[in-house]
Amino acid sequence: MRNQENYKYYAKSADTNEISRGTRIFIKVAAFLLKILFRPVYHNLHYIPDKNELGEGYFITANHYSNFDPVLLHITIPDYVYWVSKKELFQNKFLAKLFTSLKMIPLDREHTDINAIKTIISYVKENKIIGIFPQGTKVKKNNYEEILPKAGVASICMRYKSTILPVYCDSPYKIFRKNHFYFGAPYCLNPNFKAENRTEQHQILVNEMLRRSYHIVGLSYFE
Repeated sequence: MRNQENYKYYAKSADTNEISRGTRIFIKVAAFLLKILFRPVYHNLHYIPDKNELGEGYFITANHYSNFDPVLLHITIPDYVYWVSKKELFQNKFLAKLFTSLKMIPLDREHTDINAIKTIISYVKENKIIGIFPQGTKVKKNNYEEILPKAGVASICMRYKSTILPVYCDSPYKIFRKNHFYFGAPYCLNPNFKAENRTEQHQILVNEMLRRSYHIVGLSYFE
């Protein structure tokens, strides 16, 4: 079983040939400050797959409460995570440069984004870890069932039989108080699941992906 103390993110060793020294320093400083401000507590760390033992990368899927979600999750994953983010975040020149240096994947949430899909698939083939928030936007507790997740990620996970690590980010985040993150058991989507058509199939499966995140803390989602 893994010990939380082994997961302090100060400099990932993986993919250093892709991430510049300046970017690694930025992540190190940001992670240090956020750990002080938000005092994250991670539950069920033993569920985080060992990429070497698994022999491949995997997807991290979670509910989305805050812009700090990916950073606070990134802190505790032992390998580098390539996060999928809405393309609107890249409209600011400074942020676009920063997010590009972090190897984040811009995604058009309103249309089929072929470039994003190709990038995600290439990362899957390269055994990288990909982080995604299926609902595609920040969601509060009082309306979390009103926003459907985007179906595209389910088609990729099913096609490549990817391992999926569900996570629940608790809310609201409070400064200088413990904020909690819960990991669930990894799983794969059933490649033999059938529906009326492919669109419905992918939507049902991505609903199941998100249901597993909420179910970690006993919240229902389309049950």
